Amino acid sequence: MTKAGIAFAAILAIITFFLAYFKVLQPLELLVYDRMLRVQEKGYSEEVVIIAMDEKSLREYGPLPWPRELHARAIDRLTEAGVKAVGYDVLFDKLSGSGDEALTQAVKNNGKVIFPVVIDELIQGGQLVELQPYPELYQASVGLGLVHFELSKDNIARGVYLKSGLGEPYWRTFAVEVLDVADGHEVYRLPFESHQSAEYSYNLTKIEKTHYALIPYKENKDFFTKISFVDLVEGRVDVNALRDRVVFVGVTATAARNADFLPVPVDRDGQVMSGVEINATLYEGLANNTLILPMSQNFVSVLSALLVFALFMLIPRSLPRHNVYLVLLLAFTLLFASWMLLHGAGYWLPLVTPAIVMVLGYLMWVWRAVVANMTFFINTVKRLQYEVKNSFEPEVKSSYEKHFQFWKRLNLIQGWSEGVEDIAAFDRSIPIDINKKRWLIDVGEQTDDERKLFYKLYRQSTFVQKKQAPAASVVEEKVSQVEVAIKKINFLRRFVEKTMDKMSEAVLLVDISGVVFYANLEAKKYLSVSLGKDIFEVFNQLTLQVGSDWSEEIKKVMVDGIGREVQALNARKRYYKIGISLLDNVEGQDFLIINMSDITLIKREQQRQLEMIDFISHDLRSPMTSVLALLNQYQNKQSDLTVDELNAEIERLTKSSLSLAEHFLMLSRAESGIEMPLYPVEILNSIDNALAIARPLARDKEIELKFDFASYDDIWLQANEDLLDRVIVNLLTNAIKYSPAKSQVEITLEEAEDGVRVMVSDQGEGIDKEQMKTIFKPFSRIRRHEMAKIKGIGLGLRFVKAAMARFNGTVSVQSELGKGSCFVLFFPTSAVVDD
Repeated sequence: MTKAGIAFAAILAIITFFLAYFKVLQPLELLVYDRMLRVQEKGYSEEVVIIAMDEKSLREYGPLPWPRELHARAIDRLTEAGVKAVGYDVLFDKLSGSGDEALTQAVKNNGKVIFPVVIDELIQGGQLVELQPYPELYQASVGLGLVHFELSKDNIARGVYLKSGLGEPYWRTFAVEVLDVADGHEVYRLPFESHQSAEYSYNLTKIEKTHYALIPYKENKDFFTKISFVDLVEGRVDVNALRDRVVFVGVTATAARNADFLPVPVDRDGQVMSGVEINATLYEGLANNTLILPMSQNFVSVLSALLVFALFMLIPRSLPRHNVYLVLLLAFTLLFASWMLLHGAGYWLPLVTPAIVMVLGYLMWVWRAVVANMTFFINTVKRLQYEVKNSFEPEVKSSYEKHFQFWKRLNLIQGWSEGVEDIAAFDRSIPIDINKKRWLIDVGEQTDDERKLFYKLYRQSTFVQKKQAPAASVVEEKVSQVEVAIKKINFLRRFVEKTMDKMSEAVLLVDISGVVFYANLEAKKYLSVSLGKDIFEVFNQLTLQVGSDWSEEIKKVMVDGIGREVQALNARKRYYKIGISLLDNVEGQDFLIINMSDITLIKREQQRQLEMIDFISHDLRSPMTSVLALLNQYQNKQSDLTVDELNAEIERLTKSSLSLAEHFLMLSRAESGIEMPLYPVEILNSIDNALAIARPLARDKEIELKFDFASYDDIWLQANEDLLDRVIVNLLTNAIKYSPAKSQVEITLEEAEDGVRVMVSDQGEGIDKEQMKTIFKPFSRIRRHEMAKIKGIGLGLRFVKAAMARFNGTVSVQSELGKGSCFVLFFPTSAVVDD
């Protein structure tokens, strides 16, 4: 068992625990509970009878409420029958005058009638109140019980609190009180201890509840014997059939006003059940000790997690083909065990969550295994494909036309023709038989070296038939195949050994027909090259920097056997140093190795150094030359300047020289190849530093620097603080320098999904489209600024561009003549540091 497997099992166990503890999948658990509850044997109650105020009674007596004399007559009939107890599920909370005395007397005569207590709201959303029978009826009854069923989150009445009440759980449920009377007034002891706290709120707006249990609903609609209320009152039934039975009286007609119907988990018409039938079902469960008790949530959560952990510790130890059956078997076993506990022991153990996690976790486990295996398989296949494609067998990729074309481009032959009739057309020709056809090769005038090269290439040509001994038997054929394989391995080993000695950054391998049969990754990055492509088609993408062509360069290498190096430029203005070498006599064949190196940076650095030298020779020398000239004039008394004026002029020229040197050093630092540390920098702090430096310059021109710090939260960027401060300072000083007096320069920030933008806007003259192409080049300045004698050397924006490249960002400008400019610093998401 690997650590990854144990970690996977532990993670699934933890997930299962929290899913079970926080009842995340409770809707599914309840749905499964409902289905399990319905799977039960069909039976009938022998003790309980329901006197139903049904539609038949409504048709005869009219809509509810009925005169209380009718209820008195019904109770009298039950007294005559000698029932064990009467649960009269009708609330008589107010006196009605007529019939109250008859009802009270009938209850007294019976001595076994229990009435309900109902909790209701005085006003909507306000204080609750317990509604009880009117006092005389209360005193005449043998007891009262609370009728209040708990609805689950899906508004289905699955359970009940056996004790509850306002402020404290004072009342026992209605069915418990009926059970006390049926048992001869023996107080029923609740079957389990409550897990609720014993501290009660005594708040009349809150129902305190204890001893929660699930009601054992019956799937059989005819489980209880039902007698119509009107039949009982009118004497249409034999009351002796009710002797020693427990009777529940209540409304079952859905059309009755104030009818008490609740949705239940068993199959009923419209999935609703009358309150009297629910009370009868609860009584049946209490009397027969078949109440369903939900197990502790802590126990369920721990058990679920342990089951999942055990399964996924077991899976890696079993055969893969058995795992799916193991998972399904265990998942169904859990559901079956839950059903057995429900119907056999009266406990509800919700195990849907671990069953689902087992199935989904197994799919994830299979996915992990499949991904790992497929990754290994794909990588193996890729390696095999790569090795097959680069098996160094150039002969399978070259046709005789390729050979002819290559020889002609090397000027080793003048042409070729098919058929002997053209032999007189050539001064010198060589007949070649290819695929039973005669070809004539015109070699023309050749030097000794060219002749040797031609015959060497001809002997190595793929169309020259190699004699092979016929296989005498199957065994000899297999041995021959092994010998060929060994020969290829030896060829590959020797080829790689010699190639590695001459390898550069990018490598192209070319066979003697001029076909590229190998190119490494760097070569494919530099050029549009594919295997089987003609080398001259590849080189057509490059322009040689010498007065020669590719044919001559390759020919010289093949004639002299000496490698050559040339420089070339592609269409994207990138420079390459290209080495062409001859790899000869590899298993009797010659090859060309093309090495390529990108020297663009070296070329640009050379160009930059030349520009720097020009700058140093001119711009940096000019202030110093002026200082020396001033001192010479003053010493020779040829100047009218006072000492203060001379000092001021020397100071100005020295500061100018120092500023030039500082710009030069900062640009060199930004553009150097030296690695620079990047770390989190707070952009608002850098803006504040830059504003502090730029304010004196802005104050001289009465320019307002505007930035609202309060509008932005802290933004951290991966950058270098010195460079970032200088970038913003350069943009601010440029904006101030090229803005009219008494104008405004504004800095704004923008956070978007792709990154952060810092914008510096001014109200200057703006930049035309032609000038915008050159403003980021070194020593480049806008022409009208030069004419206006606005001082600068054109390094500031070049430095900004170089520094932003160090930060993996960009700088751009948006400008329109007469409407000012806006320079935008863009930092991508990769440069933004999360808090």
